[in-house]
Amino acid sequence: MTFGQDEWVSSSPLRYFPVDGRPWRLTMGLRPLEMSNWLEVDERRDEEIAQKQSLLEHSYSAVVAVEDNSHPAQLELAQRIGNALDVNGISIQPWSDLELPIVWAARNVQEDLCIMEHDGTRWRLTAACVCFPSRWDLQEKIGQTLLEIHGPVPRYREDLDSPVEDFFNRLSVDRPKWRLNWTVLDTDELHLPSPSARRALELPKDLGGLTFRVERQTLIRLPLSNAIVFTIRNYTAPLRVLLDRPGHVAALKDTLETVTSEVADYKGWSDLLLPLLLWLNDASSEGAER
Repeated sequence: MTFGQDEWVSSSPLRYFPVDGRPWRLTMGLRPLEMSNWLEVDERRDEEIAQKQSLLEHSYSAVVAVEDNSHPAQLELAQRIGNALDVNGISIQPWSDLELPIVWAARNVQEDLCIMEHDGTRWRLTAACVCFPSRWDLQEKIGQTLLEIHGPVPRYREDLDSPVEDFFNRLSVDRPKWRLNWTVLDTDELHLPSPSARRALELPKDLGGLTFRVERQTLIRLPLSNAIVFTIRNYTAPLRVLLDRPGHVAALKDTLETVTSEVADYKGWSDLLLPLLLWLNDASSEGAER
């Protein structure tokens, strides 16, 4: 998929809008990351961290998965996050020796955290605390390679397997990256674990009540363990917030018109796509008449 450069300011319900109207395609869409902007903190911090804490208390096995050999990388990540929060004057929750380092780190930030390590052949997911998945199951992914993790994604093997693996191999400590990913969902819930097969989205009476969900993802290499940290920060807003931005409505319509049936099935959009396009077309026409 393509990523535009437009960003919504923090006063908007949704900070990022990574759609530019070009045809849907699968691409990495990487941008240079300033480490001072690695972690994002906003007015939702207390609410989202409280939700994480609840999930860790009641659904621990669903949101935490680690391999035994991942502890050095976990510890390095936790120290890195602790230092970043301390430098910025953000309060840090206490750390128990009985707690996994990645869990402590995830409890202190709004981002979900994944650690990828190289096994001599491929990069594998060795540790993660993911409280806010977008319809995927962490327990299914732990220990998998990048290709296995993204196996269900249409055309990932053909278009991105080699480029992504090469990027991970080349990523240096001093050149971190970030990217944006987006989808349309029928709920604004952040915690969306999924069974093996994704279900079709439910069509609400008011399509403006659908949720536009953006993931801000960062990738950094840790200097000591040589692991790569992948963070995921979610932003959601009702689709109707686009109505005040006709250009964004038109861009989303133009891109969705190019979505293949294979992608629509994967996203759960098969029954949603046509009604949504009609809704966006009407909204775009009304915006043009203003």
